[in-house]
Amino acid sequence: MNVKTTAEQMRESIEKLFKDAGYSVPELLIYIEKLENEQEQMAQTIKNMRLDSIRKASAEAGMNSRLKDALRE
Repeated sequence: MNVKTTAEQMRESIEKLFKDAGYSVPELLIYIEKLENEQEQMAQTIKNMRLDSIRKASAEAGMNSRLKDALRE
């Protein structure tokens, strides 16, 4: 994915900056990785919530049409 490539490029840039500066802050890379994982989890949660919402709306629409059919009879 383009986002992953961008994240990898940013990580490489940070590592290059660390090398150029002559020191590193490993906590920063760990923190960035943690944020990436949290973002992936949130994206999955949002996807699941959207699917649940669509399923619920579809089920309600089905019930409404059955109710309408029953009322017509």
